[in-house]
Amino acid sequence: MTDEEIRQELRNKKKKQRVRKRIIAAVLAVAVFATAGWFTGKSIGNNKYDKEMKQFTSVVEDKPLINTAMSQLGNVGGEPFWTWFGFGMHVDWCAIFVSWCEDQCGFIKNDKAPSFAMVADGAAWFQRHKQWLGEEEAPAAGDLVFFDWNQDKELDHVGIVTSVVNDKLFTVEGNSGDRCRQKRYALTDPVIAGYARIPE
Repeated sequence: MTDEEIRQELRNKKKKQRVRKRIIAAVLAVAVFATAGWFTGKSIGNNKYDKEMKQFTSVVEDKPLINTAMSQLGNVGGEPFWTWFGFGMHVDWCAIFVSWCEDQCGFIKNDKAPSFAMVADGAAWFQRHKQWLGEEEAPAAGDLVFFDWNQDKELDHVGIVTSVVNDKLFTVEGNSGDRCRQKRYALTDPVIAGYARIPE
């Protein structure tokens, strides 16, 4: 190669490097803006969620089952509930939590609700006792809500309805992330498999 060809080759390499650096800088800028936007959106979404939760969980109805469940908010691990049921070690405890609340209210003793550790067993009991709500019946505070996370006809979780406001359902649940906490769902959420009502 001649000196001029070598110089031209070096110029081309530098030009390619400059283009590559610009592309990398552009990609990084897009990534930074996208990440910032995602975090901002998530923060706004979380703030809206928190505000809505505070607004509507403060107006839960004064019902024995709800009051009992709400008194356990913040419990982590569920030991008082699964030991009450007879388990000697940690188990999934959403259904056991609901059963414990029912028991504290005298519903199990009066045969108004079952004691159950398996979500499907509880749903089956309510269906047999004609306490399962039909599709045309709206849920109300104090009802139980059953969930099918994968929508595969296998019930996975159960909670207690604390209020229904417009198109939103508010609950208190045991074993939600291994703790007792309040949650919110759209009434049309497909993970909601059905509701049961305990007569007072």
